[in-house]
Amino acid sequence: MISEITTFFTELEEEDNLRIVVIRGEGKSFCSGADLAWMRKSFTLTDQDNLKECEALSVMFKSIYQCTKMVIAAVHGNVFGGGVGVVAVCDLAYCVSNCRFSLSETRIGMAAASITPYLLQKIRPADLKELIFTAKSFDGEVAVRYGIINQTLKDQEALDLYVNKMTSTILANGKQAVTESKKLINRLSTKMMSEEIERIPALLAKIRVSAEAQEGFTAFLEKRAPQW
Repeated sequence: MISEITTFFTELEEEDNLRIVVIRGEGKSFCSGADLAWMRKSFTLTDQDNLKECEALSVMFKSIYQCTKMVIAAVHGNVFGGGVGVVAVCDLAYCVSNCRFSLSETRIGMAAASITPYLLQKIRPADLKELIFTAKSFDGEVAVRYGIINQTLKDQEALDLYVNKMTSTILANGKQAVTESKKLINRLSTKMMSEEIERIPALLAKIRVSAEAQEGFTAFLEKRAPQW
């Protein structure tokens, strides 16, 4: 999935007539986080292969964030871990009010490494620390206050109608004006973090093969409390 998403957003740049992408989740959740069984297998990888996987994840988030099209997240259900990161790299995000969000990585001994630079574009550092340190869950209304979500809607039908309204409003404006505005805002808001983003895959690779993370993965899959 990481590879497919990256490929999609890379090839999208060649589509001159397409201006807006809406990201939705299939099933009961927008995104309940990474496949923990897959992440647990990182312990069996070579250092090089582990780093390569972490780099692929980082490239995926970057490909969405830097896409020259307008990217909108239409969110429902659970939004956990990296799912919150997917929302954060979108230009606009709307959700059903009863969504449940959580930066749940620390609960399994992981760090929200790849998504932190983008979360900091939306959330105050003090608030982000609290969300990461506690891994607490919060609903759509609270997500609006944190800046992760632009607006909540009462149900799925209202969400769909509002997203359609917003896409029509954007399409009514000048294509180049909107695109260049996005590029400028992204460039100004991320100017100081580009070097840090390059260091993140190595940090994530180190954390996910740690004894703490492996115990966290195992405990979650075995449905027991981790021993730390």
